[in-house]
Amino acid sequence: MERLDLWPEEVARGDGTIVRSLVIEQPAQARRRLWWAYPDSLRSHVGGDADSLAVGVVFLAMQIGRPVRIHGQVSPSLLRNLEEFQAAWTAMERSLTPVEITADEEVEVVRPAGRTGGLVAFSGGVDCSFTAYRHVRAAGVRWPRKIAAGVMVHGFDIPLSDSQAFAAAAARSRRTLDSLGLPLLTVACNYKEVVADFPHSHGAAIASCLALFANGFSYGLIGQTFTYAESRHIAEGVNPLTDPLLSSDSFAVIPDGAAFERADKIRLLGNWEEFRTNLRVCWAGPQKDRNCCNCEKCIRNILTFRALGLGLPECFERDVPDLRLASVKMGEGIRPFIRYGELRELSQANGTFGNWAKVLSWRLAEMRFRNRWPRIWRRTRWLWYIACRARARLGRSRGAGLIASARPLPVNDGRSAS
Repeated sequence: MERLDLWPEEVARGDGTIVRSLVIEQPAQARRRLWWAYPDSLRSHVGGDADSLAVGVVFLAMQIGRPVRIHGQVSPSLLRNLEEFQAAWTAMERSLTPVEITADEEVEVVRPAGRTGGLVAFSGGVDCSFTAYRHVRAAGVRWPRKIAAGVMVHGFDIPLSDSQAFAAAAARSRRTLDSLGLPLLTVACNYKEVVADFPHSHGAAIASCLALFANGFSYGLIGQTFTYAESRHIAEGVNPLTDPLLSSDSFAVIPDGAAFERADKIRLLGNWEEFRTNLRVCWAGPQKDRNCCNCEKCIRNILTFRALGLGLPECFERDVPDLRLASVKMGEGIRPFIRYGELRELSQANGTFGNWAKVLSWRLAEMRFRNRWPRIWRRTRWLWYIACRARARLGRSRGAGLIASARPLPVNDGRSAS
């Protein structure tokens, strides 16, 4: 069978930036180039091996379904784990094909002595903030990991063409991490331009950027969006099953926070001033360095703060009116029932249940009806729409809900569990 040949290129330097790259050769296809760019000040943290490059192409190899030959040095421990990684993903996603990955030099990479702690993948969102905060502050964790820095990637949620938005978003993340005494390292990568299906492949993309700095750090933490229970139903690119299989013996990729619901995380962080001010969860809005306050993800996070009685944090410029909840696209499959069902229960438990929660109840009832009787729903969906909007209008005079009566939670100083 014809194979993919991956040729690591010589490191390029210029204007204070270093670029590591590889050329992808595929029969009857134009050559493609996958690259990672980082500041020259980080050059001592990056080795000459191809471990991080192998992690970066594993999804592409499964998508194309051809054997891979990497013309460089790759750790056998990583190749062994990538075989298991492929076995897991091809079981979860039938469109993928497991392939053999070999290298010219299959020799375990020896890292420099004295590496200091680990990295945390940091986008400025809830999951990574929770991971950084709880380990640095030893908040509710008995054996905190030593985090030495955060890594933020340009080219994932913010397009490479929008350098101004990335600079502004990175400044927000830097302010958050500064309050924990952590520096922020930045990387640019064209992964999304080369590898398709980012929702499934982005775990490998993140891991490749963390492993890039394996000469300076011994592990990388990836904050988990979905819990262990949710991972049984949802095949997400970042997940606690396959993330550790992107590790080698010299650099571990560690999933973090899968035992906690999003509400648990926000409850712990809710009175952390830098978190409330600089949190960035939005990727769908026109301005990529801030929250649009209108997309599903923004709305869900605003409602989580509301359900906890934490008010509207400063990172959101405006609140969500009940009428918007009548039309927001809540997702497909089991996700809406997990996410919004928990929000409704959370509001009941915290005494913040209001008209907005009743609107969510109507929306979830509509989705259950649609799933069970799709033909009848298609004929009557306008009735559901009218009913949901009517329910929303009942609370319009109260503004967005219970924000005025929001009650702050006590500050967590790290001695109590989250």
